[in-house]
Amino acid sequence: MSSQLELFSRNPGSSLVTRALYLAVLRIGLVALCAGAVSYFVNRSSIENAVRQQLMLSTEQKLQRESLPFKEIKELERNFIAEFDSIYARTDQKQGLVKDFDRFFYRHEDGSYTQRPGLFEGQALADGQQFQDMSATYAPEIVPNDDIKARFALSFLLSYKYGSTNKGRLFNFYGVVPEKGFPIYQSADIAKVFTYSGPDALKLETYEFYYRGFANATRSTLFTRIYFDFSNNAWMTTVATPDKPDASGKHRILACVDVLLDDLMRRTAKPAIQGAYSTIFQTDNDGTLIYDPEHAGEIKRSEGHASVRSLKLARFQPLLDATRDAMPGKVQLVDTGEDIVAVGLIPETPWALAVHYPRALMQPSILQNLAIVIALGLVTLLVEIFIIRSILQNQVAIPLQRLMQAMKRIGGTGGKIDCSDLPMKAQDEIGDVAREFAGMADRVQDARDRLESKVMERTAALEQLNRRLMAISETDELTNVANRRRFDEVLSMEWRRGLRTGKPMALMMIDVDWFKKYNDHYGHQAGDECLKAVAAQLAQHVHRAGDLLARYGGEEFSIVAPATSLDAARLWAEELCADMAVLDIPHIDSPLGKVTISIGVAAIAPSHDRSPEQLLREADRALYRAKEKGRNQVFAWLG
Repeated sequence: MSSQLELFSRNPGSSLVTRALYLAVLRIGLVALCAGAVSYFVNRSSIENAVRQQLMLSTEQKLQRESLPFKEIKELERNFIAEFDSIYARTDQKQGLVKDFDRFFYRHEDGSYTQRPGLFEGQALADGQQFQDMSATYAPEIVPNDDIKARFALSFLLSYKYGSTNKGRLFNFYGVVPEKGFPIYQSADIAKVFTYSGPDALKLETYEFYYRGFANATRSTLFTRIYFDFSNNAWMTTVATPDKPDASGKHRILACVDVLLDDLMRRTAKPAIQGAYSTIFQTDNDGTLIYDPEHAGEIKRSEGHASVRSLKLARFQPLLDATRDAMPGKVQLVDTGEDIVAVGLIPETPWALAVHYPRALMQPSILQNLAIVIALGLVTLLVEIFIIRSILQNQVAIPLQRLMQAMKRIGGTGGKIDCSDLPMKAQDEIGDVAREFAGMADRVQDARDRLESKVMERTAALEQLNRRLMAISETDELTNVANRRRFDEVLSMEWRRGLRTGKPMALMMIDVDWFKKYNDHYGHQAGDECLKAVAAQLAQHVHRAGDLLARYGGEEFSIVAPATSLDAARLWAEELCADMAVLDIPHIDSPLGKVTISIGVAAIAPSHDRSPEQLLREADRALYRAKEKGRNQVFAWLG
């Protein structure tokens, strides 16, 4: 090639400009080719590193978020066991529990026991105690002695306490005794579902939570294999915690919670990184699949037994291997060829989460950056063409100097390019260069202006989108008031502010009376409209800057009222009750004939020996008392 260039440069038929351009074009091609190759690998590496960092960060955050409900369940079960052990250890309590057994339960002809008729529906006992939504069953094989009666009655009382306290947050709560009996707090009466005879006879010993829980040599919490509950049309797992085994290795009680997995699966289906997809699998030898979008059918057909091994998913094996000795909450990156995968153990569970990012998603960005680099290289080298041509015309030093100064202004100041001092009227090669340069300067300025305009437009659009996303993430989709997440944030924030100011803080828990009956009679669409109307009515009474109205869950709302005393909050709540009755929404299945609300009010002066959870519990208790006293009223919890 060098010999060809030398021959061409000596060709007398070629002008100086032609020879300079020929050499410049060859150089541009070589430089652009080399720059493009370097850019491709550099951009690919930088984009992949960015993807890896984002995968690590977003997956680690998700692991921590998804562990919170299971951590809460484990703490509740451990508290249940601790309270059971504490009461059971007191000999003066046992005789009373034996009497409670006879008050609570009814013996059938086959020797089995269930709760007394009407107890589940809320009928009060002789002493006024009520155990609505509590049902129980006890197998006929073992005649209960005083010890069994005491444990079974105590489990019934504690299951009601923990189940009713966490109503709306947990699907159900139950404490099982090893003699095949369990009381349970849930919306379905198990006494009407389970029998001990016939082809559908209850065989509690065949349930995974039962045989694994009572065979557990320790008191560690276990998760059952996921199973599909057709009555709820949802995937579930049971989280069970046994008490400490005695010297013979036997347990006295097993605390259990059935967990609906639909919300977890819906969140898993939408990773933070667009284009990625997620998988949840159990960290057992087979890698049992909990959720995977590509194999949802196999998981359902196998009733939750599908696994990495049974489906022969070779690309999943490295993920399973990576979780063997992993620390919960810590993320590892695994390359599977086609994907970059962030995998880690969800704390408090025996499950692992893997977020797959297909490498193919990086290719458009890599090519786009490559095109930009090549285009910028070409523009830069075109400027160099003018420099080369100017150098060859050394007999016109002043015009060349002006051209060089103008070229420097293009890349230096970034302002308006002035071409008035260039020799654009010259009818020679220098004049041609000056005119071409002036045109290029206009195009560069125009491109720069368009680029700046587009950057400003994109920045404004991105800021608007971020504001919309923030509003969506903190607003309940149905009622257009704050959601549970926003409630938790404001409650914690106002509590911290209360610690600094020393002013009391009030909380109102609001429940729409007999809302399930309203849904059953009018339908869920009418129920949604009812909730919207209730939320709108409540919102008319929330005016202060620090106050927050939020949908707590289902038909429950809450109002956080900083710097508010208990008396002021109670008067406020009574206004809410009165105005809701004036709204006069018909409710044929309500004793009052219209939609009403019950409100529990609590107020606490924040201090370091208290917590927002204590305020929440007191408001919950107050709401329970308001409903217990007949609803459509306010009850203020005095603490």
